[in-house]
Amino acid sequence: MTNRTIISQVCRAALGGMLLLLACKPASAQRTVSGQSALALSAYYTGTSVGAEAFYQQYTLGGFWESGIFSTPNLHPLSSGDRLLNLYIGASGGYQWRLAATRSRSVDWYAGAGAFMGVEWLDPQRDLPSHIDLGVSDIRFLYGIYAKTVLELFVAPRFAIVLQGAVPVNFSSVTGYVHWQAGLGLKIMLN
Repeated sequence: MTNRTIISQVCRAALGGMLLLLACKPASAQRTVSGQSALALSAYYTGTSVGAEAFYQQYTLGGFWESGIFSTPNLHPLSSGDRLLNLYIGASGGYQWRLAATRSRSVDWYAGAGAFMGVEWLDPQRDLPSHIDLGVSDIRFLYGIYAKTVLELFVAPRFAIVLQGAVPVNFSSVTGYVHWQAGLGLKIMLN
């Protein structure tokens, strides 16, 4: 099986499970209030591979702020026929404004932006043949900004399924400046 086939099957299974959860459990009267905090764990697809992130979030009157860590692998084809793996590892933070919500806040839609910094690691597994010289350092400082949209679907008073899309803009990457992401995750309310 190819990576795309596996990822496609995982996404279909996750979507099917999410729909089953929503069909079997009535929506809760979850209300997100200012000062309430949450932990959000997500996996996301970048077009070539799957990354992961973990965020601590705290709600305000008009949305929530977030701070967390991420790991994003990317595969890039080379003219030699090989593929270069580069890995982004870092920390990020930003703010998401509430655009729409149900009265009970069991479904919320947010959009916002933030900044990130970390390292870009080229060929971390040393898969490229030794005769290929990239001409740059293997580990580089990474920084940039991101735009993001998030849809929360609360399936229980303390748990929500999160669908999200993001567009990070990397100002220091040697492999590309703009990468899109589509993600699926779980949000756990902490208080």
